[in-house]
Parts: sequence; structure tokens; C-alpha cells
Amino acid sequence: MLRFSSRPATACLCRLQRQAVVASISACSVSLRRASSCPDPNFKPLLPTEKAARQYTTPEGWRVYGSIYPSILKELDSSKSLYRYMTGRWARKPDRTALIQEETKDQLTFQQLYDTTERFAQVLYHHYNIRKGDVVCLMTPNTIYYPVVGFGTMRLGGVLTTSAALTTTEALCYQLEASKAKIVITMHNFHAVAEEAARRVTTHTGRQTQALLLEDLLKLEAPAIPSSYTAMEEATMDDVAFLPFSSGTTGSPKGTQLTNRNLTANILRSFSPIPMDEDDLLITVLPMYHIFGFSSVLSSALAKNAPQVIMSKYSADAYLNAVQEYKATMGFIAPPIAVSLAHRLADPENRYDFSSMRDLSCGASSLSEDIVRRLVESSPGLRMGQGWGMTEMSPTVTYYGRFETTIPMNAVGVLGPDTEMRVVRVDASQQSGEDKSAGIDVEEGKEGELWVRGPTLMKGYLNPEDTAKCMQDGWYRTGDLGYVDKRNLLYISGRLKELIKYKGFQVSPPEIEAELIKHPWVKDCIVLGVPDQQDISFENPRALVVLVDNLPVKDAVRASDEIYRYMMRKMPPHKRLHGGVRIVDEIMKNATGKLMRRQQRTEELEYLKETH
Repeated sequence: MLRFSSRPATACLCRLQRQAVVASISACSVSLRRASSCPDPNFKPLLPTEKAARQYTTPEGWRVYGSIYPSILKELDSSKSLYRYMTGRWARKPDRTALIQEETKDQLTFQQLYDTTERFAQVLYHHYNIRKGDVVCLMTPNTIYYPVVGFGTMRLGGVLTTSAALTTTEALCYQLEASKAKIVITMHNFHAVAEEAARRVTTHTGRQTQALLLEDLLKLEAPAIPSSYTAMEEATMDDVAFLPFSSGTTGSPKGTQLTNRNLTANILRSFSPIPMDEDDLLITVLPMYHIFGFSSVLSSALAKNAPQVIMSKYSADAYLNAVQEYKATMGFIAPPIAVSLAHRLADPENRYDFSSMRDLSCGASSLSEDIVRRLVESSPGLRMGQGWGMTEMSPTVTYYGRFETTIPMNAVGVLGPDTEMRVVRVDASQQSGEDKSAGIDVEEGKEGELWVRGPTLMKGYLNPEDTAKCMQDGWYRTGDLGYVDKRNLLYISGRLKELIKYKGFQVSPPEIEAELIKHPWVKDCIVLGVPDQQDISFENPRALVVLVDNLPVKDAVRASDEIYRYMMRKMPPHKRLHGGVRIVDEIMKNATGKLMRRQQRTEELEYLKETH
């Protein structure tokens, strides 16, 4: 049994209490920062001559890359469910601060987090009849009550699905209907969309769906969950616990079934690579509705008893102020955040102290060397790196972790514990994902599609047909293109279905973008394939470019021509911007900073149609 007491949670603090919380956390962080400046006895950087992955051949003849980290399978197999694993970790430090809301300074200790979660589960059980297998949709910004709803649902054996707070009625209808959600929980500012979506789904399916306010639910009281309800005790590691919907970059969003095993494994796998512990303090700003924000950031930090300052929305000033106020030591960010922080810190009028920050981890897409350099220079001893993952892998596949000192910045780190990977040859027959005769490994060092497997691999999509298209012989076909160097380090080079087919060549947009972003006038960019006007059987690379701030007008008016000529000099003929260059105000990206190529291409084709 857990050793939590039943004392009530205190969610809202008076002004003086809030000030005391901030002062105590800040003082604690100062001392922790000084302590963490000492060398970590467990920190063993990967030597430049060492391999970053094991390589072996299976009985099937596959060339497989495996992790160099210790296995977590023994501990994973002894776990009962994600909920029981997490609450067991919280019980280690009941009086320690777990979560602070940056905007209000409201806070929860681990004891209060457990108590509030249990009370919330009681409300769901008695007021809304949530039982094992029922789906609860959470549609709010980041809040300290996000884990309360999530783990309160899992306490009952329910399944959590999450949505962006600023979603559309149509998108929410799709998710509620596909997931068969029983209730959708939101906040006052977003209630109109949730209520209308719930009404439409109820009318269309005949299945009752309710829209509820989180603020109201937290005020409700309910009796204890009866001892006769044994969903928690009977839970298995193969039960579905979380149902995120993929970003939809390759079609309609897909409900992705993640089990207790998947999610617990993702947390356990982070313990070796990521040098985070209870002496760290995180600024948590990545959206929790995304699997990375919920699992790899929020849940992993809670499992390690590391305090988190939760931001409901991002601005560079708010983030930097929080780092300074709380002496934060770690952060997980997306490329747009990295870019804005780098520019803000490089501003001669910058007044923020960023020196406490020890580790920054970035994902979703690659960062330029200039952005990395600016950030590293802003805090002595700052370690920064990039990882790689996807919703279907719960989500992390590689970590930069403890080895970043000897890993090139454009590599995506080291395979996590118990994860295996193959690099498979790409040809026309594989583009559809339906040819099961494919699956030949590339020669060493050559580019191919990355296939992965391991304990974090999803149970499957809601639609079995979608699952069948992306799985082969137990491997998940990621659709990402990459290659492995002589040290077995992984580099991501693009997306299989984003390749531009130019006169027999397959051109990778990220390769062109990597050169394009080096131009001093380019702040952001995306490269798309657009049909050739004379021969629609192939595509021409076309660039959309956001110019740097404060570029003189005389340069801005000739920027598209200058950038086009620059790329003519830098790239071979088949990788030049034959489709032209257009200056735009912004590039379409999702909440985690991933380029929305499909949507951007659709919009650009409409633009070309209207202007030609």
C-alpha cells in the first residue's frame, strides 16, 4: 500500500503563501544549482572512438542497431500499471513541491498531487460513471491539474485522450467520435467549442458525450471509490491507458493506442540517458496534450520527483523570467522556442540571468548551429542536444543525454534502452507502405527508411488497416529517412513521403533547408515540391522564406532573387530551387514546432493556382 496520508490537498494559496512558495523554491534551486555544478560521478561521456550503438545480425538476416544502455525490462516486468508506478514514485517525497503554476504561483506537493488525483477519480466514478475502458478527453492548456485528470482517469482503468485547447469544433468532433470519449473536460475560455462538439457527436452517434469544466470538477465532492471496484488491482501492463492522436502530417490524425507498458517503459528508459533527478527544476512549456509533453517531460519529471514550473503559454520574456526567478536547471523545448530564446538572449538589452540552466533538450526538427551556439554561450556549462521520436513510440527513440559532449550537433543522439533500429532500402514499391516483400537493409552509411521496435512501440492505431500499413515483421516503419555513420550515430535526413521527385532524383527538403537557413537574411524556411508547369510527372523544389527582422528595405525587395542565386551557387542542379523562392510572413508549424509540410504545400498550390 502507498504511504500517502489522507490529508486534504491545498490547491489555491493566498498571496503570502504564494510568495513563500516562490522564495523557498528559489532558494532551494540556488543551492541545487551549485551542487549540480560539481562533476556527476555517473557521467561518463562517450569517447570519440566509441560506438554509439551495438550492431548485430539477427537470424532473419537483418542488420540491427541496438542500445548501449542497460536494459530496463526487469523493472518494467515487475510494474503493475502506469498509475501504480507513478504514485509509488510520488510516495518517496510526499512533502516535496511537485508542480507550480507560473502564472498564478498555485502549487501542489507530491502528497497534494496524490490526494487531488484520488478525489478527482472519486468525482469521475460517482458523478460521471467513468469505468474501466471509458475514454476521457482533456482539452486544456498546460496546468498543474493536467496530471490530476490524466492519472485520475487511469486510477479507474479509464483511457485518457488529449486535445489542444485551441482546436476547432470539427477537429474535436473527429477526435471525440473516433475515440468514443464519454466526457470532454475543458476550461471556461474553450467551453463553447467543447460544448458544440459534444452536442454534434451526441446527435450524430446517439452516444451521450458531455462537455465539463475543469474548474467545476475540482470543486465537487464524492465518496470514496468502493473497495468492490477493483480496476486498479486488476490492471495489466497491456491495458490501453493513453490515446493521443498523431499530428496528421501524413493524413487524418490517427488514434494511437499506448499501453501501461509503453508509457512506463518510456519513463524508465529516460533514467539512464537523461541526467535529471530531484535536484533539478524544470520549466515545462511544451504542450501536455502532445505525447512528448505528457510522457517524456511531465510524467518523467514527476517520476524523478523533480519540481516543475508549468507555463500555460509561451513567450520568451515569461520563460526567461521563470528561469531567473526559480533558478531552473533543465528545459525541454521545440525549435521555435529555441530560436526565440537565442534571439532574446543575444539582444544587447537582455536583462535576464540564464546562467542556472544546465541542460536544454530539443526535438521535432533540427536546429541550426548558430542557434545552438547562441544558447550555449548564454549559460556557462550549458549542455544542449537533440533527440528523435514519434507518437507511435511513446514517443522517445533516441536521447542526446549524457553523451552530448562527443556527439555532433546534427546527430539525434543514442538509442534508448531496449530499442532496436534498422535502416531499410527505399524504392518506389515502398512508398505506399503496402509492399510486404520490401525490407532489405541498406549498405552501411547509406540513407534509408528507419524501422524501430521495442517496449515503447504502440499497441496499434484504432484503425487496424492503418496499423497494417506501417508495421512489418514486428517493426514500425517510421517514414523517416536517415543514415548511420561509422560510430553508429543516427542522422535524420527527411521524410519518405516528403521526398521531392525531380527528374528521376529523390530530393530531401531538409537537406536544402539546411543550406538555405545559412543565408544571413533567412530567419525560417520550408522547401516544398510543386508540379513542373511543362511536365507534371515531376516536381520542382520551391522555398518559402521568412526574412530576419530589421532587414533593410532595399535588401528585402531583392531578397527572393538574392536567395535564389545563392542556392544556385551552393547546390547541385537537381537540388536547386527550380520552383522559385517566395517571401512569407510565417511558416506553418504544429504546437511542437514540426513543419506542417502537407498543409503548407496544399496552401502553396492554391496560391500558385490563383496567381498564374
